[in-house]
Amino acid sequence: MGVNRYRSCCMEINKGVPQGSALSLLLFLLYINDLPVNIHDASLVMFADDVNVLISDSDERLLQTKIVRVVAELETGFNRNDLVINAGKTGVMLCHNRQTHVLVKHLATFNNTNVDYTAEIKFLGIQITDTLKCHCHIQLLAGKLCCVR
Repeated sequence: MGVNRYRSCCMEINKGVPQGSALSLLLFLLYINDLPVNIHDASLVMFADDVNVLISDSDERLLQTKIVRVVAELETGFNRNDLVINAGKTGVMLCHNRQTHVLVKHLATFNNTNVDYTAEIKFLGIQITDTLKCHCHIQLLAGKLCCVR
């Protein structure tokens, strides 16, 4: 099919969508839209191609059980749809208050790969710390603002 004398080449695609195509975002959203329905014991915050999983419990043993269950459900959902996780952008953050002295960092693995813990992460464009303070985001913004001319 051509538009104004320009033709796209034809090719067969077995799975996935060419990045940047007009339908890629819509088809991706259709692929991932049912993910929250299949995840229990967690809340999902999804925006475009970012998926943030929030798991909480006051009992440490139950928290580890939830982590294992939720990760298994995520693996099933992603593998069923042939979606690949970007391991370089995947991290675990244990949120707590400053008074917490002993923090148990539960083992988190995804597709047999350990996921690293981090004390700071970017969440929907905002830098937050494991104590849920915003000082790192303010410092980041201040650094950007002082360089703007």
